[in-house]
Amino acid sequence: MTKILTLVALLVAGTAFAQPVPTPVHGEADKGVREVTDAFIVAWNKHDTAALAAMWTKDGDHTEPDGRTVYGPEHIKQLFDLEHKTVFKNSELNLVVERVRPVTDDVAIADGTYELFHATDPAGNQIGTRTGYFINVMVKEKDGWKVSASRLMLPATLIWRQR
Repeated sequence: MTKILTLVALLVAGTAFAQPVPTPVHGEADKGVREVTDAFIVAWNKHDTAALAAMWTKDGDHTEPDGRTVYGPEHIKQLFDLEHKTVFKNSELNLVVERVRPVTDDVAIADGTYELFHATDPAGNQIGTRTGYFINVMVKEKDGWKVSASRLMLPATLIWRQR
């Protein structure tokens, strides 16, 4: 009986010092970021590169999973034009915003995942579904929320982590 009481006391004491699990923030930033993300999906799947590039701030940037970074909506559009005329010509994209963390009233960070379907290699061969992660720094401007910085990542196994 003493062992059981000791175990219960330890469990109760442990929960007293436990940190709460963070919950998603719901509010204006969350709503605005998710609306931009939904609009991005629609524009991507229509291959409307002008609409895609218009979602960035004038000094915004976009980094591909291989590290290539382009700056400003004009160069972002040029990149998307090239990709959507070739390897992403028939692609479909799905994004899922997992967390929106407001930094200030007009800046938020969005984390999520993406799935890209029907992309091809430069020779036109299907490459299969690609999945990855994204982080967007979002800024609220007069005309709504825009992307200030986007970072795409592909999953990689870290050799020092246990599987």
